[in-house]
This record gives sequence, structure tokens and C-alpha cells, in this order.
Amino acid sequence: MRITEVIAGLSGGGAERVCINLANAWAARGKDVTIVTFSQGTATPAYLIDPRVQRRNITRELAYPEELSPDIIATILRGLHGVACFEIIWEMARLGMLRHAILATAPDVVVAHIDFTNLRVLAAMHETTVPVIACEHTDVTRNSIGPWQKTRDALYRRAHAVVAPHPTIATWLAQRGAEVYTIPNPLTGPQLIERERPNQRRLLVTLARLGPEKRIDLAVDAFAKIAGDFPDWDFHIYGEGPLDDSIAELIAELAPGRVRLCGFTNYPYDVLQDADLFVSASWLEGFGNAIWEALACGVPVVALESGAPVRSLVRDGIDGLIVPIDRPEALAEGLASLMGNETVREAFASRAREVVKRFSMESALEKWDALLEAATSRENSQLTTQ
Repeated sequence: MRITEVIAGLSGGGAERVCINLANAWAARGKDVTIVTFSQGTATPAYLIDPRVQRRNITRELAYPEELSPDIIATILRGLHGVACFEIIWEMARLGMLRHAILATAPDVVVAHIDFTNLRVLAAMHETTVPVIACEHTDVTRNSIGPWQKTRDALYRRAHAVVAPHPTIATWLAQRGAEVYTIPNPLTGPQLIERERPNQRRLLVTLARLGPEKRIDLAVDAFAKIAGDFPDWDFHIYGEGPLDDSIAELIAELAPGRVRLCGFTNYPYDVLQDADLFVSASWLEGFGNAIWEALACGVPVVALESGAPVRSLVRDGIDGLIVPIDRPEALAEGLASLMGNETVREAFASRAREVVKRFSMESALEKWDALLEAATSRENSQLTTQ
């Protein structure tokens, strides 16, 4: 089976990790896998890619004549006109280049990642007969894509399938006419080893893109409020993003010497196995890769209430705490309650690793196998949505 995945780029992020995890797993199973990117440039992918996975990167702004012939333009326009989706017409050159690059891989099925890329691929592949599976990676029930909402509804109805990481997201999309399947993110658990801690200081950790949706500022503020009560604790933040400078300024103002910006890491388990507690202040999670990874390392989690996906991962009072989003002091209180109670923290840690079985890589790949088989066979009607 030839599978072509399409994603804008391969920088550090949850969707990028899922894309590469799938590519590596499929290549290991003998499938012919190609990843097509169009915003990667010359940057090195953030995560390791199996050498058996092929890569194609579109670096040009202008299309070649064969990529944007009158016939191709007419085909794409017919698809957009049929669903009255005209916002995307301004990207015609990119659509032509995408169509050409994807078809050059001779795929049996195309798997696209992230909302806007999904729409570009669906528009570009109109009338090719190649099945397209679109992967949503965010909680669409909480996040609007503005004027593209109508375009998404219309084009998702043309996808062979839309994959959502949580049933709540799947239900929302299905109500708008898409053929949706729930498949949790395929993540590989850590190889846990006994590690010596060179000092007795305790460590609070978060891993997140430093963007507004992750609200790292709230986590810094919450820790700063209680740092004086817990002098043996430090807070390490791993990630990069547009708010790097403003977060650094906030740390210097509120908790200098106690909070550290550590940059991006593509070895999260090396970080998490040294952690005593994980915090998530995000208001938007489609699945919550970093939360899953923390739990998989036996690290309890304190998370702000941010929708059904997080509530599925963090079992409140069992392996972590979910604190209300409408009280500014709630996050600090939740952190203090666990930072100050080693007995409860250890009890939560003893249950945290169950996440590896609750949301296993094997189970996710089995669901993907069934979907791919259905997409590339004539027995599509036999697959039951979930």
C-alpha cells in the first residue's frame, strides 16, 4: 500500500509528532510512505523519521505550467464551485503544486493533517479518485477557523473520512455531514529506567508550544504565587513559540531563578522522567500529547479544565487534578495541593502509567489499519464509524 501524508511542516508540535509516528509505524510494517510538506523550507524535522519514509518538500512560491494547466485549474474550480467555497481560490498556485506533488507519489490513499492543510488537499485532489483522509488535531468544538468554517464543513463532506482524536470532536464534525472516525493519537510509551537524582530539589514541568492557546503565562503566574511556600521546587518550561520573549520577561518579573525556559526538546521522556509534577494551563487540546507522555512516565498532572479530551486523559483524583478554568487562583491551589502532599502525589503516580493501556499505540494502529483497508478496497461500506 502506498500512503502519502501531507502536512505543512515538521516543526515541533502534536500534529507533527502524530504524522511522523504514523509514517514510521507504517514504514516498519512494509508500507510505502511519503510525507509531502510545503512550509518546511530547509529546516530539519523536529522528530526522527524512519529512513524508509520518503519526503517531498515544496519550496517554490510559483507553480510550473504543468502544475497549473487550464485543465487542472478548471478541475479545482469545479470542485470549489460545487460547494460554493471560494475563500481558497486565492491559493490556486499552491493547490496546483500540491496536486502535482501528491499525484507524483502514486498514492493509494492520502492522509492530510491539520485543518487548513486538510482543506487545501481536499480542494487540490478533486476528481482524482484517490481517497483522502483528513486528520483534525484540535478541539473543533472550542476553536473557530473564522470564514473557513463553511469551507471546512463542505470539503470535509467530500473526504473519504475525517479522523478525530476524541469522540466529542467526532460527533461535532459528524453533525455537519462528515464521515468521522475516532482514533486517539498514536503515541509510543517510554522505556522507564531507574534514574538517580543528583539533588533533592523537586521539579514541576510543562512541555508546550509557547503560543497563546497554551497559556504558559498562567502557569508561570500560578507557580510564582506559591513559590515562596515551596522553596525546594523549581519550574522548567520546555517549548518554543511566538511568546518566547514575553514569557521570559514574565519569569524575570515574577519568579527569577525559580522558573527556567529550557527551549524545545524532541526527547520528552528524558525530561519527564526527572519530573515530580506536570502542569497544563492550555485552553485548547485535541488530544494532549504532552499530558499523555507525562502520565506514561508516572508523573501526576494538574490541568486546567479545557474540554473532553483532557478529561479523558487526566482522571481527576486518580492520576491528577483538573481545576476549574473560571477561578484565577484554582491552578495555584491545585499545584500547591500536590506539591505539598507527597503521599497523594505518589498515589497518583502509581496509577498514571495506566494511560499507556487506556490509549495504546497498538489500539490506534489497529483502527488505522481498518480505515486504510476500507479506503483502498471496494468494501468501504463494511467499516462502521465510531
